Amino acid sequence: MVREDIIGKIRSGGPAGLAMIYEEHRDEFLHWIRKEYGCSEDDSKDIYQIAILAFYDNVRTGKLQHLVSSIKTYLFGIGKNIVRDTMRKSTRHIAIDQERWLNENLIDEPGDTMPEQLLASAKSALERLGEPCRKLVEMFYYERKSMEEIVAALNYKNAEVAKNQKCKCMKRLRRLCEEEMKRTSITINHEY
Repeated sequence: MVREDIIGKIRSGGPAGLAMIYEEHRDEFLHWIRKEYGCSEDDSKDIYQIAILAFYDNVRTGKLQHLVSSIKTYLFGIGKNIVRDTMRKSTRHIAIDQERWLNENLIDEPGDTMPEQLLASAKSALERLGEPCRKLVEMFYYERKSMEEIVAALNYKNAEVAKNQKCKCMKRLRRLCEEEMKRTSITINHEY
């Protein structure tokens, strides 16, 4: 069944499309979330339930009109965000492994890994980012600090200023990453 047909069936209130999606992706999702994030069996089932409900809610409310990726990618993305939010809330001060973060944020499909050369380019770009941008990015993404904590540590005027600076820093990091990839002659095929 075409994914637009499934979305149409769910939107019209039919449970068959949702049941099909639930069964089709369940085992792979549970295996992936346990392997990738070390979730327990019960937690992984809970996360999958929440991801399915979020997908259903997004379709029913019209938030999700057309998928630009596969349903699997969409569900796995929701799952990844749920785990990240949970980790951010429960372990604010535990640092995230830099290589893992780069893999998670530069790879679209769950289970894929970043080529070694690309990972080296991304790390090099992060090193070239310079201060205070590098510290801001590390504090927010790796250390999972809140904007308020970043404001206090880096002496920004307020959280809004810190957010704006983070956006500028991420733009610069993306640009440096692209330069680094060009420099090392890496080509990446990305579907948008």
